[in-house]
Amino acid sequence: MNGGRSAVRPARVVVAGHDLKFIASIPDHVRAAGAELREDVWENRAGPAPERSRELLEWADTVLCEWCLANAAWYSHNARAGQRIVVRFHRMELDTDFPSEVDLDQVEAMVFVSEHIRDQAAERFGWDGDRLVVIPNTVDHGRLARPKLPGSGLNLGVVGFVPRRKRLDRALDVLERLRARDPRFRLVVKGRAPWEEQWVWRRRAERRWFEHVYQRVNRAPLLRGAVVFEPFGPDVPEFLQKVRFILSTSEHEGHQVGLAEGMGAGAVPVVIDRAGALDQYPADWVHASTFAAANAIEALVRGGDLLAEGRRAVEVSRRWSDEMIMPIWIDTLGLAGVGQTVS
Repeated sequence: MNGGRSAVRPARVVVAGHDLKFIASIPDHVRAAGAELREDVWENRAGPAPERSRELLEWADTVLCEWCLANAAWYSHNARAGQRIVVRFHRMELDTDFPSEVDLDQVEAMVFVSEHIRDQAAERFGWDGDRLVVIPNTVDHGRLARPKLPGSGLNLGVVGFVPRRKRLDRALDVLERLRARDPRFRLVVKGRAPWEEQWVWRRRAERRWFEHVYQRVNRAPLLRGAVVFEPFGPDVPEFLQKVRFILSTSEHEGHQVGLAEGMGAGAVPVVIDRAGALDQYPADWVHASTFAAANAIEALVRGGDLLAEGRRAVEVSRRWSDEMIMPIWIDTLGLAGVGQTVS
C-alpha cells in the first residue's frame, strides 16, 4: 500500500527479434532516457515465440519488434491494452508473408528504414495511415572518425556481399574496367561468406552463382590478386580505413548500413541505381551502369579532389547521425519523459 501516493518506476522496454545486430545504439539511448530494457531473442525468424516471451510481455510497457516477422505477428496479437508495440521493418520482410499476419491496429508505429520500402510494403500488404513512419538507420560518426591508411587511395570497398542480390559481380565489373586503365586499383570485400549463411548455401542457384564468382576472381586476368576477402566482424571502422570508395551494387536495398557507414568514414559512395537510391543519395553518386560508375571513379582519381569528396560524404551522412535519429526513436517508443508514473 502506498496511501494513495503515486510511485515512479522506470519505463520498461523489450527489444524482440531473431537478429539484433542492426539495432545499433537504440538500447543505449533507451537506457539513457531512464528506461529499463530487456531482450527477447528468438531462435529464428519464423518462431514460434520463446517461452520467455510471454513473461517479458507481461513485464513490458513498450515492445520494439526488430524485423516485421513472426515476432511482430505474435506480439501484435498478444499485447494487452495500453502496451505500445513498435515494429521496425527493413527490406527482407517484403519477400515474406509475415507482415500480413501482423494486427496493424495493435501497432503504435510501423517503422520503415526508407520511404521506398514503406511504399512497397503499403502496396503489398494493403496498409495505410499515419502509423507508417520512416526512420533511417543510424551512423556512429565518433566510431568511424579515423584517418585513412597509406595506400588506400585506389581501394574500393564492399561491406556485405551475400546473398546474390548484393551483386558482387557488378563490383568485379567496376574493378575490371578500372584495372584495364590502372592496375593499381584493388577491391576489398568484408562480410560473411555464402557458406556461412546456411539459408543461402542450401539454395542450389545461389551456391552455383557464388561458385562462378569465386572462379572469376581466381581466373580473370584483371582480377587475380586484386580482390581481398575479409571475414565478418565488428572491426568495420578499421576496415573502412583501407578504402576510399564504398560500393553499393545491390539490386535492392532498404537503407544500406555498410554504405552509410562507409560515407561516415569518409569513403566516396558509388551506387548502382536501384529503387530509392536517388531519394537517399545525391544524383552524382548514383550511376546507371557499372561502366558509368568506373568512369566516375577514374575521373575523380585523375582530376577531382578525392579528399574533399570524402568530407562531403561525411557531411551528407550526418543526416543519419545518432544526434538526428535517436530523439525520433525515443519519441516513437514513448520515452520522451523520464520514467513512468504508476499507482
